[in-house]
Amino acid sequence: MTQSSRVPQTAFWLIIVGLVVFALIYFRSLIQPFILALVVWYVIRGIRNLIGRIRFKGWTIPKWLTGLISILLTFAILWGVFELISYNVNLIINKSPEYNENWSSLLANVTEITGIQNIDTFLEEQISRVDFDVQKMATDTLNVVSGLIGNFALVLVYVIFLLIEENFMPLKVEAMFERGDRKGRFSNIVKRISKSINAYFTVKFIVSLVTGALSYFTLLIIGVDFAGLWAFLIFLFNFIPYIGSLVATLLPSFFAVFQFAAFLPFLWVFITVELIQITVGNYIEPRIMGKTLNLSPLVVILSLSFWGAIWGIIGMLLSVPIISVLVIIMAYFPSTRNIAILLSEKGNIESYIKLD
Repeated sequence: MTQSSRVPQTAFWLIIVGLVVFALIYFRSLIQPFILALVVWYVIRGIRNLIGRIRFKGWTIPKWLTGLISILLTFAILWGVFELISYNVNLIINKSPEYNENWSSLLANVTEITGIQNIDTFLEEQISRVDFDVQKMATDTLNVVSGLIGNFALVLVYVIFLLIEENFMPLKVEAMFERGDRKGRFSNIVKRISKSINAYFTVKFIVSLVTGALSYFTLLIIGVDFAGLWAFLIFLFNFIPYIGSLVATLLPSFFAVFQFAAFLPFLWVFITVELIQITVGNYIEPRIMGKTLNLSPLVVILSLSFWGAIWGIIGMLLSVPIISVLVIIMAYFPSTRNIAILLSEKGNIESYIKLD
């Protein structure tokens, strides 16, 4: 390829990337529910496969019944999560006057506590600029959760059609590819994507569940209110690489200041929960995750920043699976294989393109 012919091709791909980014931002209210529906559909498939392995004296559960149970169980879990968040946030709103009073009392005594003159006046001025209010923050959180549930009907419609489409997809693949090698390549891409995403979510679910459970009992021992809510947020934020665990640790730590009207509980909560995060993240997770995702740490953090900027929390939660899928797809085509090598951890992409 000559130098003159590369310029139009580069410009073409830059335009395509720009249009894709524009669509992701401008049409995110339409795309996000579909992405969430894909996640729900994937969870349903995972639960269905687990139920389908159940054997009792040679008897197996019928396929239609495993599908029904998995759908009902998935939506029951989602509804339980919504109820957990709504119930606890409403309790925080009701108790917010008490927490605000504790905060005001702490600020009033901060000079005596720290020994720094006029520190209370300085903090009050800085906080007043932020418009810091526990009730307002809790109400905003509840509104965000309600907004997500508002899109639940659209997500449900997408999930239903994905489940229907799943039954006809093998026939469509058979009709799309006349040559056996192309069909094999496509099937291997799908298989590799499914295997990679399944491994990632399985490991992260186990690790996040262990971290959340240990944090729950730790917060109960310390006496922090709403331990169940903080444990769930720790479980959820643990899916966000690098910064998620820190944010999840800071949330109950800052709340402890409001509850106990003292700074020492902040340190107790932060240190104990962070120790759990470090222990699980550095000793347990690597032993069960291994090399399930062949991604460069720099690529992961850049992907996290990009998807977080355009899609917020949802983008952060989905950043790793999205970039993993892109790398797997690019590894299969010679024209994009070098990009996949750059995005991989050590430049080895043989595990992606090797037929199983």
